Amino acid sequence: MKSPGKYLASSKASSGTRFSGIVQSQGQLWLVGEVRRGQSTITARAPVTPELLDRIAPFLGPLQLVMTHPATDDDPANTILHLGGLRYGPGKRVTTPSRKLQGPASWFDFQVDGVSNLDAQLETPNGLLPSPVFASFSTRAAPLYGRIFSSLGDLSSYYVEVLIAIGFVFLLLEAVAFITGIVLTRTITHSVSELYHATQYAQAGDFSHRVRVERADQLGALADSFNAMAGSVGTLIEEQRKRQRLENEISIAHEVQSQLFPRTMPAVPGIEFDASCRPARGVSGDYYDFLPLGATRLGFALADISGKGISAALLMASVQAALRSQLLLDGNVPASTAEIVGRINRHLYLNTTEDRYATFFFAIYDSSEGVLRYTNAGHPAPFCISGGQVNRLEVGGTVVGVFDDYQYEEGVVQVEPGSLLVIFSDGLVEPENVYGEEFGSRRLADVALRDRQASAHDLVESLLGAAEEWAGTAEQADDMTVIVARLSKALN
Repeated sequence: MKSPGKYLASSKASSGTRFSGIVQSQGQLWLVGEVRRGQSTITARAPVTPELLDRIAPFLGPLQLVMTHPATDDDPANTILHLGGLRYGPGKRVTTPSRKLQGPASWFDFQVDGVSNLDAQLETPNGLLPSPVFASFSTRAAPLYGRIFSSLGDLSSYYVEVLIAIGFVFLLLEAVAFITGIVLTRTITHSVSELYHATQYAQAGDFSHRVRVERADQLGALADSFNAMAGSVGTLIEEQRKRQRLENEISIAHEVQSQLFPRTMPAVPGIEFDASCRPARGVSGDYYDFLPLGATRLGFALADISGKGISAALLMASVQAALRSQLLLDGNVPASTAEIVGRINRHLYLNTTEDRYATFFFAIYDSSEGVLRYTNAGHPAPFCISGGQVNRLEVGGTVVGVFDDYQYEEGVVQVEPGSLLVIFSDGLVEPENVYGEEFGSRRLADVALRDRQASAHDLVESLLGAAEEWAGTAEQADDMTVIVARLSKALN
């Protein structure tokens, strides 16, 4: 052992005059206490023997102390302990010789095993070094409870029972929570699996599959939402297919209708003319035609069928067939335009319902005489521009297809050479700008007056372009059709 006062000098006590602790010296474990009073030092020490351990904390049961020392190369690698950045090897053991673990006092009196790290000093020639001592023990729960609640006196057993009951309740709650978690997990995974298989059906293009709804909770709501989504997607796909079929039919109808418009312009001396029809949809309810009625006579026709789309296009084809049959097939041209329009009116009246009608303008120009005869059946009044003057062609009557045997009138205009005839549908004058103002026939006439020296083709494009520019959008509300003819007298 060290000389008196060496422990005091090596201890870390804050006062610097007292030391107490466990010291390993010469393979023996010692309990050391040392106090300095002035120039005197009092030292007390006792070896830690098995007999001493037998008298310490008898409620703990069997005890064992394991001494350590700084590890060396001779220590087996599997016995070295790493603690606080240092390496320690096992040393001498001190155990209680006669203690036995008592039997359980109750079913809840289970065995408790413990290990504790005790701060200790190792005496070396260079001084004291920290070298921990490990204490292990085995005991029962009941003695531990007794020590913990010993300060409560006679009520200690009562508190122990209360704590045991509380622990049992918590254990029961934990079991219930565990079972509930398993059930919820299985429910969630089952629902997710159902949804996953449903998405596989959807990926394969089968939107008729539905997820079974077994619970009225958020998972059930999710299944309902998926079923509703699948139904909506299926409906949309079916509607898309129907729309695609309809678009294909409209495309075919557009090709057929395009054959009904004049594919070549008849050559009539003294007349330069052109026309264009821009449908608002795939097919048009507007109809225009040029009908050669002799060497110097040309018929102009423009009709606007009520409605839009396929139904209007079918009625337009009926008007075209009726007009051509009246003028071209039998070879007998009626004496007046009013008679021709009257026949078209009766044809529509007999072959359509009451809500189907058409505005119709028909004119015949004889270039040998320079005379324009026309009948306007409820159509926006075309205008004839002659010498800077705009004459509106309004003589005629009401729309065709509403009244049987209606008597129409014929207008006659003596045309000056170089006059312009502009015939148009209401789709060309009704486009509105951002302020809700219509383009109107007055603005259309102003554009025709401005560009009246241009060719018929260029003037057609100019009139259509002016209406579209006024609207400011490429989307049309109605079909736009215009005929432009420059009328002169034929040279003899």
